[in-house]
Amino acid sequence: MKNLSTLSAAVIASTAAMSATFANAADTTVDETMIVTASRIETPQSQVMAPVSVVTAADIDRLQISQMGDLLSRMTSVESVSSGGPGTNTGIFVRGGNTNHTLVLVDGVRINSATNGNTAIEMIDVSNIERVELVRGASSSLYGSDAISGVINIITKKQQQSPLKIQAEYGSQEWSRIQARLAGSSEATRWNLSLGHETLDGFDRREDNAFGNDDNDHYRNTHVAANVTHNWTDTLTSSLSYQLDKGESEGDDVRCSNSSGVCLPYQNSRVEVLNLLTDWQVTDQFLLKGQVARSVDLSESSDDGATPQELVSLESSFKTTRDTYLVQGNYAFNDTLTLVVGTEYYNDRVKSTGDLSQDSRDNTAFFGEAQVTLGNHQFLLGLRNDDNEAFGSHNTESISWGYQLTESSRVIASWGTAFHAPTFNDLYWPAGPYGIGNPDLTPEESENMELAVKWNRGAHSLSGAVFKNRIDGLIDWAPVDPANYYGQWTPSNLDDVRIKGFELSYGYQLGALSANANYTWIDADDLATDDRLANRARRIFNVDVDYRVGALTLGTRIKARSDRMTNSSAEPQLPGYGLVDVRASYAFSDDLILDATLTNALDKEYQERLGFNEEGRGFKVGVTYNM
Repeated sequence: MKNLSTLSAAVIASTAAMSATFANAADTTVDETMIVTASRIETPQSQVMAPVSVVTAADIDRLQISQMGDLLSRMTSVESVSSGGPGTNTGIFVRGGNTNHTLVLVDGVRINSATNGNTAIEMIDVSNIERVELVRGASSSLYGSDAISGVINIITKKQQQSPLKIQAEYGSQEWSRIQARLAGSSEATRWNLSLGHETLDGFDRREDNAFGNDDNDHYRNTHVAANVTHNWTDTLTSSLSYQLDKGESEGDDVRCSNSSGVCLPYQNSRVEVLNLLTDWQVTDQFLLKGQVARSVDLSESSDDGATPQELVSLESSFKTTRDTYLVQGNYAFNDTLTLVVGTEYYNDRVKSTGDLSQDSRDNTAFFGEAQVTLGNHQFLLGLRNDDNEAFGSHNTESISWGYQLTESSRVIASWGTAFHAPTFNDLYWPAGPYGIGNPDLTPEESENMELAVKWNRGAHSLSGAVFKNRIDGLIDWAPVDPANYYGQWTPSNLDDVRIKGFELSYGYQLGALSANANYTWIDADDLATDDRLANRARRIFNVDVDYRVGALTLGTRIKARSDRMTNSSAEPQLPGYGLVDVRASYAFSDDLILDATLTNALDKEYQERLGFNEEGRGFKVGVTYNM
């Protein structure tokens, strides 16, 4: 695989061969999920031009998913890397990009931290999710900064059929979760309220047992979510929602310097979103949308093993408050032309224990996308301008062309640019023994190209894509002294990074059997040194299979990852691994369901991040009751 054209030929040939295999499949109608993230317009999944993965609430129940990292790791071209199990910092690497190259939204609201650029994705309550949409590839022409590798949009539940739903679960390491959802409606108004709590007595997260690190590390998380939707008229609807995910996670620290010689560090995290949305169908052709939202990301660290005097230097707090205002218009002129135009303003304010020289900045953007259909040809043209208080004006563009080869197959070619602005921590982190910012950083800029084939027929769906993303000035934190992994780190703009690869996805759903599988090959290199970027597996493979026999459903999952590089010269590479889970559920009635999962059934020892342990063989059982 020497170049992009070779990869393109491989993907197209593989997809065509698999298409031929299923050419005689029954043309069974399958309900389609509507996608909003790819173009900001509701579109059937089979008609979306961009590479997209979707996990719905029904999938979450069927696959018995309890953690966001587990959910995202099932998606095509996603590497989820935890720091020792549930509740710990979890990195999400989409198509080989950095964690902060993927924009994370909750109902369209940005929740990325302005201080470190990441998202406390491990805090999000999966039981409140209606669906998660992942759009892979450059999406800055619609969403601005941070959408270099893709966009994750977490769409929360707005209604449920039963007035009361209760879920209770228990598992190994004394993990437990209980969730209650209330819902109601009148002629014009519907509402729901969700309350939940999760605990884990835990296991020792860190390999190094010095300084009292050989203890169990606990985790607690509390969830609150509420939504009210009101139809003012047949054409005017407003929705007010609130979500709070608040947790505390204990950890270990190999750099302990307390006088007692014992460290008991922990981190408090909070993700909070208040969101007001209004949709006005002005005419049959014109839809006007408005949004006013506030999101909060809070991270606080402390240590139960420190003295009051030591806490003065050990305690830290970083809080991002972001206010967002959005107006968007969708106008369908005819069957040939649809236009999306909008303006977005958001302001970031940061409070921290660090002495950051800047604590706020705002961003004003204008964006537009034209969708043109001419016979079997479809075109998407996107353009956005972001005017950032810190970095000035920045334009991003995208062009996509699709051609309907047959009734069930399409070929799509896309090109787009994207950028990522340095975070407050990147620029202004005060000098200390473990880190120092770099005020000379410049924004990262990328150019993404890809060629894709999509095929859907009856119960089958198949897609393949080859992609190439060149990132100029990638911002990467690394040890100042490569030989001292636990010493001072600082960010820098790498000369150039090239990420290329291909991905294949297949889905089947008919009657009692459902299956989903995906495979990705990624080559992510620093061109100056020809070194692979850390924490990216070159090969990613997932498969989920479920079979229903009456009231009983049986399923299995296989997750495989190849070796990954680290930033440590002492241990530069982590080995690959493969995990097997098995699950079962039994529906006593439509209102009462019992489920059970055996995780890591082969008791595989593995690491997702250097120096951190992951749980061995485990289990969980749960019951769901609808009243």
